[in-house]
Amino acid sequence: MFHAWLTFRFVTSGRRLLSMASLLSLLGMTIGVASLTVAMGVVAGFEATLTKSVQDVYGHLLILRRSARVDTVESLFEQVKGVVPQAVAYTPVLDVKALLARDGKITYVSVQGVEPDTVGEVLDIGPRVIAGALDFLPRVGRPAAMIGKGIARKFALAPGDSFKIVVPKPAREDSTAFEPIVRELVVTGVLDLGKNDYDEHFVVTDLASAQDMAAVKGGISGIRVKLSDPLFARDAAVRLERELGPGAFAASWYDVNENLFEAIKYERPVLFVVLLVMVVAASFNISSNLLVSVLRKYSDISILRAMGFARKDVLKVFTIHGLILGAIGTAAGILLGLVLAWIFVWAQARWVLMPADVYKIDHVGVSFRFVDVAAVVAASFLVSLASTFVPAFRGSRLDPVEGLRYE
Repeated sequence: MFHAWLTFRFVTSGRRLLSMASLLSLLGMTIGVASLTVAMGVVAGFEATLTKSVQDVYGHLLILRRSARVDTVESLFEQVKGVVPQAVAYTPVLDVKALLARDGKITYVSVQGVEPDTVGEVLDIGPRVIAGALDFLPRVGRPAAMIGKGIARKFALAPGDSFKIVVPKPAREDSTAFEPIVRELVVTGVLDLGKNDYDEHFVVTDLASAQDMAAVKGGISGIRVKLSDPLFARDAAVRLERELGPGAFAASWYDVNENLFEAIKYERPVLFVVLLVMVVAASFNISSNLLVSVLRKYSDISILRAMGFARKDVLKVFTIHGLILGAIGTAAGILLGLVLAWIFVWAQARWVLMPADVYKIDHVGVSFRFVDVAAVVAASFLVSLASTFVPAFRGSRLDPVEGLRYE
């Protein structure tokens, strides 16, 4: 406490807590820490948003088996549970590749046939409905369908509108030719699936309707599985491919976007180091401010040294001064970072800040993880401490005789 009080009286001369030079040093520190805080929060938020969208739509595991049928689903899940005890629920799925045509426009789509009774136990697409409802009941003999918002925007579709699906099927007489299967569906809901690829190409309907489109009565592609711990999905997929034998394929939610997730993992430390340079640059201002303060207080330091003030005491005074500036700058930077993050989230709701075709998702949350915030605080304090070393050491090495020669 004595050294802290002396720092206030000695360095500021009791007039005011911070000089203009100190304020400018703090401003640079605050901006650097705020930039680092926002960047880490946005990167963590991007990863969290992408992870949730993939898990909600894809599930934790997708297990495909050749010639799988609805009546064999339960036995397949029992095999899965025998290999992966963490499996808690499943739902059968049929993936049908098709073309969507309306008003002279055409695009390829992936029709996801799901079982209405069990899909909610594995996938979390209900909260992603932004128009209409998650409704699988047919309309006047036409199957119901939920479409991604990208499809709805491209084809000007809304709940109640209809569109046609064209599924190519090999001709019976000539295996090199195709016979189109055309079905008309009714939009009952529009989904924000959280990922541009899904929004642009996913159509969700009931399993029976998808089987009718693909002309595979009772057939399915496989099952989607929910685990008690999603982080175990990658290991579970490896185990299942090994144990289920030929004809089986297993993929985790991480595998379908592995390149993107791996890029985020490597970009986070690089981004941290690059933005930390701003904090380092700001610390030079603190260091130069302290060095000027040492030179200005040359005679005062000499008087204290002559009265028995030890070199280590002088070192403590200037070190405390630098750490106080660093602590204030770090705290102000964290608070400013929170404000900027809130502004970023607010602005996303009004303007397109992240083009979905570039970033895969059109909006992200901001997530402040304890590890990231702790790293920002620790790095800022270490930089502040390092910046105080030279001026503090210079002040402790001053000769009291030289300082008092002309007093």
